[in-house]
Amino acid sequence: MHAQGITTELKAQHSLDAEKFVGVDEFDNMYYINDNILYKKTTEELFSYSNIESGKLSMVNIQNPFKIILFYADFNAAIILDNKLNELTQKIDFTKETLLNNVLFVSTASQNNLWLFANDNKLHLYDYQLKKELMQTQPITFYESSFLPENVVSTYKNIWILAKDGVLEFNEYGIYVQAYNIKDADQIFPYQKGFIYKLNGSFFYNDLAKVIPIPLDHKTEANSTYINNSNIFIYDGSQVYEYQIKR
Repeated sequence: MHAQGITTELKAQHSLDAEKFVGVDEFDNMYYINDNILYKKTTEELFSYSNIESGKLSMVNIQNPFKIILFYADFNAAIILDNKLNELTQKIDFTKETLLNNVLFVSTASQNNLWLFANDNKLHLYDYQLKKELMQTQPITFYESSFLPENVVSTYKNIWILAKDGVLEFNEYGIYVQAYNIKDADQIFPYQKGFIYKLNGSFFYNDLAKVIPIPLDHKTEANSTYINNSNIFIYDGSQVYEYQIKR
């Protein structure tokens, strides 16, 4: 498929029986959840991790496969795992260790830090080793009055907050950068110098200067989607389809 210099090609297809497909890391290892257990499938091994005491696993962040972030919203806590799903940290209890009684989203940051978004409507940069907050932003409504965040994604340099009304971007220091008038996007993924977002089943690349449609001729209904590097992964409940983005 072709459009404005971007093409996509079906690269591979993998069978998977999972309640939830998490994604594929930069080393082509696949992550998924069954019965509240996180699995990591490599070409040679299958690793697993469970923590029954922490309740339901709400979110898994595999952007850094050596620092995998698990978030348990019901217990307002997170755990960091290494690349073999061993615990790098004990349970990080945000209720005890911060003044944030209701963290809504957790995302990756540099060094020993996490980006937290809590019900105080602010972004917080938290050092989980020092157990110390490094900074916090103004309430998000300071930048956009009716903004209701639905997800937070980040790289080491940028943070994007997704809502039905649009996307807000902050830099690594928590400084507001700009807003994007993107309505009703389902998901957002960091990509090259900007981000890819999914809207009504279609994909678009925002390179910070313009929006480029990403053509994708996929037939089955998407159960979940993940984008890593230049690959789009679509899980339909039984198969993971891997598409390569070419420019």
